[in-house]
Formats: sequence, structure tokens, C-alpha cells
Amino acid sequence: SSENAVIDPGSLLMQQLDVSRQGKAQNFERDLEGGRILRVRANPIPGGGVITLYTDITERKAFEKRLIDMATRDELTGLINRREFFTLATHEEERAKREGHVVSVMMVDADYFKKINDTYGHAVGDNVLRDLADNCRKIFRKTDVVGRYGGEEFSVMLPGAQEDMAKIIAERLRTSVAESIVHTDKGDVNYTISIGIACATGKDVRIEELLDRADRALYTAKAQGRNRAIFDTAA
Repeated sequence: SSENAVIDPGSLLMQQLDVSRQGKAQNFERDLEGGRILRVRANPIPGGGVITLYTDITERKAFEKRLIDMATRDELTGLINRREFFTLATHEEERAKREGHVVSVMMVDADYFKKINDTYGHAVGDNVLRDLADNCRKIFRKTDVVGRYGGEEFSVMLPGAQEDMAKIIAERLRTSVAESIVHTDKGDVNYTISIGIACATGKDVRIEELLDRADRALYTAKAQGRNRAIFDTAA
């Protein structure tokens, strides 16, 4: 139990009155100042009244969150992993088909990444990927689904983003990365990215097909000299 727990007395009173009125025990959770979390169990007493028990579950909640992060997050970048990306992107695909809205998808790849690893070492390469992930967090919206697809490749799903908006966002990311500097013992590292973009609406939204189209556009960007964003026009 938590001896110094302080929770909203008004909220607790309403819960206790509800327990007393229904005559049934209830379990609920309360967030405290300082990040502590309590589990509260309110038990009715025959003849009236309520006994309330408190259990501090802060560490348990933190452990549960770590387990979830291990299953859904990429350890290096902190972005969601490929499996979680497909889970969330599939939900957005279903919503787009149901509501008829537009979705854009991007494939983002760090240019000459093997050369960076060979020149500076894999630790610096890891820092470059972390920097790319930080730029993604800075540029993309909270509603966008951003994940590490594999290696130096990142995948993004932008619900509600038309072609023009997707191009603008892609250019913001490209510019932000081009201006980034990764500091190392062997000197500063500047790097660039190439981006492929694809778009679909309503029933035409199929995540795997969109990723394939974006990937084709990405290879076109690479072939045209890298450090650019290309939109795939194939329907």
C-alpha cells in the first residue's frame, strides 16, 4: 500500500458513493502527482459504508510498458518496429476504405549508408539512424504512422494527406536531414535521404501495394542522384 498517497477526494467520494449504492466492490486506478499510480479497491460494508484499499502499482505498470515497448518498438531508434507498423497501418487502411479518405505512404532511405558504416564504423551508422528517427519525430504529425522498416529504411503512413501535402512534408524531412550534423570522433557527418511517395483513396488504399509503389519511387530517386523525393504516379 502507499501510505502518503494523495488522490482527488471528490472523485474518490463519488466512487465510494457508487459502490455503497450498488453494493458491489469496484476496482479502479488513479494517477498521482509525481508519476505514481494506485490501484483502488472499494468494498461495501453490510449496513452501509465502504472500506477502501490502496495498492501502489507504479513499478508493475512500468514493467508492463517495458514489455510492450520491447514487442512494438525498434530498440535502436525508438520508433515502432516493422511488425507494429503493419498493425497500425492496417487499421488506417480499414478506416480509409470505410470512410473514403486519402492516405499517403513514404519509404525513406539513408543515402550511401554502407559508405558511412565503412568509413566511420557501425556505431556512427547507428547514430545516423537515430538522428534520422529524431528528424522524423520532428517533422511528422502525431497522427502519422512512422516506423523503422529495416536496416536504414523507414516507412511512413500519412492518413488524410493528399499528394501535394505529402510532397511538402517529404521535402521538409529531406531538408531537415540535409541540414543535420552527426558529430563523431572522426569528424562531423552530413548525410542525405531519398524518399519515395505513393497515394491512394478509399477502397484503393492497400498498404502493401502502396509500399511497393513508394519503394519503386524510392529507387527512382536513387537513380536520379539521391537526396530527393519522388512521387509514384502509377495507379
